[in-house]
This record gives sequence, C-alpha cells and structure tokens, in this order.
Amino acid sequence: MLLTLTGHSPEPLRSQVARQLRSRILRGDLTDGSPLPSAHSLASSHHVPALAVQQAYEALSREGLVEVDADGGVTVAGLSAGRRRELAQQRMLDELKEHGVPLQELELARDIQRRLLPPACVRGAGFAVTARSFPARFVTGDLYDVIRHADGSVSVVVADVAGKGFAASLVMASVKAMMPFVAAERSVEGTLDELNRRLAAELGRRQFVALAHARLDPSSGRLSLANAGLPDPLLLRPGQPAVALETPGPRLPLGARRDVAYESVACTLAPGDRLLLLTDGFTEARVPGGGPLGLEALAAALDAAGDREPAEAWLDRVVDRMQETTGPLLDDDSTAVVLEALRLDDEKGGQ
Repeated sequence: MLLTLTGHSPEPLRSQVARQLRSRILRGDLTDGSPLPSAHSLASSHHVPALAVQQAYEALSREGLVEVDADGGVTVAGLSAGRRRELAQQRMLDELKEHGVPLQELELARDIQRRLLPPACVRGAGFAVTARSFPARFVTGDLYDVIRHADGSVSVVVADVAGKGFAASLVMASVKAMMPFVAAERSVEGTLDELNRRLAAELGRRQFVALAHARLDPSSGRLSLANAGLPDPLLLRPGQPAVALETPGPRLPLGARRDVAYESVACTLAPGDRLLLLTDGFTEARVPGGGPLGLEALAAALDAAGDREPAEAWLDRVVDRMQETTGPLLDDDSTAVVLEALRLDDEKGGQ
C-alpha cells in the first residue's frame, strides 16, 4: 500500500496516515473487510515510526472506519452507505475548519438553501414525490421542486446547475424562484422555452442549467415530460424493466443558446407506476480505479431494489446500492427524485 508521507510537513505523520487511509476508505478504494498492513509493516515500507501508524489506526478505529483485533490485525470496518455519507460530510467540515472557513456562515447558507427546497417526501391526491439530494460541497447546485397547479396537476422539476458550490447555488435559487411563475400557464416544453430565453440573457459564458420538467394530471394519469440536458428519466412499472423516456428535439441545457424550441413526450401512469429523475452526478460518479458508474450499474441497482417497497425505502435502496459502488465522496452534486402515481383517494405513497 503506497501512501505519500513526508517528515517535512507541518502535519504530523500520524495525521497524514489517517487522512490518506480515511480518504481511500470513504472513496471505496478500500472495501469493507479489506485487511490493512500491520503498523510495523506499513511503517517499515514507508520508513516512518511504527508509533505514527499505530496512532493513525487507533484514530480510525475511534471513528469506526477500521477494526483492530486482539492480535493487532487491522481490517476496514463494515459501514452502511448512510454512515459513510455522515463521515464524508464530517470530513468536509474538518477540511473547511483547517482552512479557516467561517463555518457559521456556511451553516447559515446551507440552512437557507434547505428551506428553499420542498420536503424530501411530498404527497397529494393521486401522487407522491420522494427526493434524495447530496451536495458535493457544502451547498448544492442541484434543484428539485414540486409545484401544484390550479387545474389539479402537479409538476416535478429536477435541475443541475453547471459547477458546484456557492456560485451554482445562487443560480439554483434564481431558477427555483422563476419556475412556479413560468410553469403556471405553460406546457412543459413551453416552460423550458421561456426559462431558456431568460437564462440565456442572464447567465455568463459556460453557465447553463440542465433541467427536466414532468407534469402529471392525477385524475387521468397523463404525464408530459420535457428535458433539457439531464439523463433520460426512467419509467418503472411493477414487474417490468425500466424504460427510458427520451424526449425528441433539442436537448441543450437551458441558457446554452438563446433560441431553442424544446419538445415533450407523453405517456400515462397507472397507480403504482413510478418516474425516476436523476442528475448526472449519480451516473457519472467515478468507480474506484475505473470510469464512471454508468447506466448499466444504475440498471443493476434498480433490479436489486425490486418494485414492491414503498417509494422512500425503495429510493434509499437504489441510492445506497449506487454509493456502495462509487463511495460517498462526490465529485458532483447528485439528486434523485421519484414521482409515483397513486389512486386519487390514496395519499400514503404506497405505504
């Protein structure tokens, strides 16, 4: 196992060892149950004191990342995907503290952004929406929203602003503010046309927003979908394989070019049918030692999750399966949203 250690750094050797091993574990390079070299072996191969490695192992053990047996053997601990995400977030906070970033201001920014987004579960007559969103930085450039219209229909919006962090989060907030007013009296494709016109005039070079807009009429089950640059949403019917809903016409992200005429695709959802919308942070997440996760791994996660569970538990299983493959340290913001059709008298989301 090769680590990059130096005695000339102000960071103590024990901290260097712990930090690099922690990063590899959280990224998935070191999988659950993998044996690690003994403290003496690792120290000898890197010409550092064994005590520094032993102290690093003890620190990682206190964090729950490794297990040390009575004979001194060290293995990577078995962690749930949720616990890995918690540790990844804590690691991010620790790094920000080390760089002197004012965490109180960051916490305020994240809290404001959370308030802009709807709850993770929204239910109404004839539909349920479940969302999971994970920022690559402290705040996210991803957006999801649920908009109820006067005619009884409901819109689900998922968007991915180019970039990460605060700049992307500001554009996200702007799109969130515009969307209900633009979508109120327009079709899904007309909504994208108008948003594109506004964003093309407001955004700078190399700034754009990938966005999918689905609108469901719960009384008839009719679904309309328009897509500007996100991965094709997936239609999931009980007992059937997932089907990608590919929209015709231009697929350019919003703001990339001023005059774009977007098109839509329509289908009918029966009670129990689900539409899964994703940003590309999931499918393009890197597999340790390899390329992006890709659509095949997503399909495998969907197959493993089945279709009998309530939407919340089902989506958690899908997300956990993907992050078990890629690790919880994200290179890009990642958001997944499920729109499920229900009977009109059912607001329980299949539970």
